[in-house]
Amino acid sequence: MTKIVIIGGGFGGLRAALDLEKQYKNDANTQIFLVDKRDYHLFAPNLFEAATADDELTTIKQIKKSITLPFAEILAGKKIQFVQGECLSIDSAQKKVNLKGRSLVYDFLIFASGSESDYYDIPGAKEFGLPLKTLPDALRIRNKIEFVFQAKALDFTKKNLHFVIAGGGYTGTEVAGELKGFLDFLAWKYQYPRQKVEVAIVEAASKLVEGFDDRLSADSYNSLQELGVHVRVASRISKVDQNFIELMSGEKLAYDALIWTAGVKALTLDCSSHLAKDRKGRIVVNEFLQVRGAENIMAFGDTACVLGKDGNPVFDSAQNALAQGRYVAWAAPYLLQNKKPPLPYKNKPHGFILSLGGKWAILDYNNFYFKGFIAYAVATLAHFRYFASLMGIIKAIKLTW
Repeated sequence: MTKIVIIGGGFGGLRAALDLEKQYKNDANTQIFLVDKRDYHLFAPNLFEAATADDELTTIKQIKKSITLPFAEILAGKKIQFVQGECLSIDSAQKKVNLKGRSLVYDFLIFASGSESDYYDIPGAKEFGLPLKTLPDALRIRNKIEFVFQAKALDFTKKNLHFVIAGGGYTGTEVAGELKGFLDFLAWKYQYPRQKVEVAIVEAASKLVEGFDDRLSADSYNSLQELGVHVRVASRISKVDQNFIELMSGEKLAYDALIWTAGVKALTLDCSSHLAKDRKGRIVVNEFLQVRGAENIMAFGDTACVLGKDGNPVFDSAQNALAQGRYVAWAAPYLLQNKKPPLPYKNKPHGFILSLGGKWAILDYNNFYFKGFIAYAVATLAHFRYFASLMGIIKAIKLTW
């Protein structure tokens, strides 16, 4: 009996599991295990909406349903065994993955464990910054923002409220764009002067959404400014305390809530500590996404250092994780059965959609560039297509709605 174990049920890990299942569906001698510490697949692109949705307009149950897809539903009828647990250690000699309370024997192991927030060793950042990587993170941010209004509502002086977003990448810009509607609602709800509610986004690079087309950066900058967001680029944070962030220039910015979206790093797992890592903690892989020194282990997505055509690590995104997951599912049988080596993995450019509040977005895909409702509609269609690939058309319609 051949056993394939996949660690991580994110975009890439789940895609690899589903595609492998199609290949081995009629093979009684192959078992596929999907391991994740949660019992649901997190649709991370909608996390920023969960962080800015008011519970008087939508319930916690509705919010959770829109971004958490139960593995039990996704894998129903599939030849995939889901195991809820966290990888504690790996016994390479015995080919065994040790979880809390049980262990799994493997013939082939796949790491797709994802990422966590990176605080870059900035003093106070982890202690006072609010990350946005999980559903509890999103709810914590939402509750914190509303608590600020509640605490200051009876203050007769009505001092300015400061909400700061650290990081002007993909997530940070989307949060900044979506915050306006939420703050408008809370200002009305608590009768707080809207002009005294300020939002600032602080980015260390010289532009927003660095690494993408200058036009997209400029348009996102202009859009956020139109929404009343104070955009500060080339402003690197050096220190964080309970009420202020300090920049490298020495300037201090006050905040009532600090949302930390400054970057991510490979998720730290004790069980992968013996594998070769780069300086950012990512597992080092070859052109076939095999882990260096371990031919029966593959790694990809945020947890691995996957190199592109230019020799630099590819951008961490859901699209790249999905593409790598498909490649792993195709290449693994070659490597598992010691057939001729598969073709090396080659990353391809993917479309990029940036949602910036309400039904307005920016779409950048090859030679197509749109702003406004059309881009938002394409994003909605992309979400629908993804939901349908996991749970069928009927459930996809409900989730998208």
